[in-house]
Amino acid sequence: MSIKSSGGGLSIPKMMEPPQSSGSATGNPRNKVALKPGHSLMDWVRLGNSGVDLSGVGGVPQNVTISQLAAHNKRNDAWLAIRGKVYNVTKYMDFHPGGDDELMRGVGKDATELFNQVHAWVNYESLLHKCYVGRLVYSDSNSGPPIINKANNLIGKLFIKKDKCVTMDWYQQMSSINLQFFTRGGIPQTRVSLDKELTVSIRVGGMSHVTRIVLEDSVSWPCKVRTNYDSGKVEVLLNKSQPGIWRSLGQQQHNDSTDKQDTMFQPMEIVYISQVTHNTKLVFLRHKKCVLDSFPIGSSVQVQANLEGEEVVRSYTPVVPALHTDLIASEWRDYLCLMVKEYAKGAMSRHICSKTVKENLTVGHPVGSLSSLPCNTHLILLAAGTGFTPMVQIIQWGLGRKKLVSMSLVFFNVSERDIIWKDQLDRLANSDSRFTVTYVLSAPSDEWSGKSGRLSLDLLRELQLANEKKLDNFVFVCGPLAFNQLAQKLLGEINYTDDQFYIFQG
Repeated sequence: MSIKSSGGGLSIPKMMEPPQSSGSATGNPRNKVALKPGHSLMDWVRLGNSGVDLSGVGGVPQNVTISQLAAHNKRNDAWLAIRGKVYNVTKYMDFHPGGDDELMRGVGKDATELFNQVHAWVNYESLLHKCYVGRLVYSDSNSGPPIINKANNLIGKLFIKKDKCVTMDWYQQMSSINLQFFTRGGIPQTRVSLDKELTVSIRVGGMSHVTRIVLEDSVSWPCKVRTNYDSGKVEVLLNKSQPGIWRSLGQQQHNDSTDKQDTMFQPMEIVYISQVTHNTKLVFLRHKKCVLDSFPIGSSVQVQANLEGEEVVRSYTPVVPALHTDLIASEWRDYLCLMVKEYAKGAMSRHICSKTVKENLTVGHPVGSLSSLPCNTHLILLAAGTGFTPMVQIIQWGLGRKKLVSMSLVFFNVSERDIIWKDQLDRLANSDSRFTVTYVLSAPSDEWSGKSGRLSLDLLRELQLANEKKLDNFVFVCGPLAFNQLAQKLLGEINYTDDQFYIFQG
């Protein structure tokens, strides 16, 4: 049985805009055929929420074999499979913008390839959620009517305890496995490890969920983790060692418990070091075993070292290796990247920056994160020096939101040579019109043509960041303590309330 996240009715799928065609009865130029009145997308949503059994199986997911799927190949009895899931699309025929003839091309078969060719952008899981019949199995050894998947049904029962914090589903393709974890809001922190079994640990909302799976077959490493911070959905993508269809995912165990932050430190190997500025390095680390951490926005890791007989612990913000995906090598997927500025009196920073490739650092698990993310359409980032590091994730998350209208980074440094990733920031500003960056230097060279000075009320007003017009603004701040305190004071003077800004404390 597929285990779905609790709540809600059918959500409206988000689609890319295909080329326009001739007009239709719905008034929507995207439709390829004229739909009958009362058959718009909103009408389909209402039908799904009306209580009508669109699945035809009473809402009880079934195992469906290839031959059983093939038997449902008629206009008035139409099933199709997409990515290992079988849907009854009989009722959807009259609502399909491409017409029933187009939909019938995939009926009675695995329509994954056809779907990917024509509708890869469509959120079919939301669109056909109420039509879900069950999982497609590639064996006809059990003849007869579809049966309830007892193994998964047992797993479903494990989640009926108290308030389940995470539910899970999965699907497969010939060469890959996709595990989907649905959290109940908040910002999830995920760790995936692979040994004799696959372990996925998700922390969210003060709870910890652990899934352990003895996989049916082998997979390659590293995996890939995708987190949707708006929905709380976590995807773990694994490549199969050998292409083929698995009969099942494997033996599974799920446990929920109150989250206890793990302070255990582990050695990580330095695999690469990149010089970012004259005094700042990007240090790439990797676990000794197959472990991948997905770092939530606002999280940090602690680095521990024994320096001159004293145990020293310092926190650092993980960053991605680069702002642009074409600059990130695929083998860096399970790396931890720390941007470290070397200070003359900083024992830990000097210790880290003195390290070389193949040496170890002692690192703790990720801790902390933002409790929630703002929904505002205008984001302003005030960063000073290495206070830029938490802004890296904010930039990636913000520009990934379709509702974002603008993002303004104001980056304060001493001189030109102190600016982190200037080329990448300029490239981003040139490629995405929503993003702007302003550099402000306190001790610029004579050749500097940009802004100079320090954070001030006049500067914020000059940059049109004041909130007199009550725009839908939200401000993130990170820098030295004095910078943060001044920013908090100035934001209050230009009409920002406490719920309109967040200060990362170093």
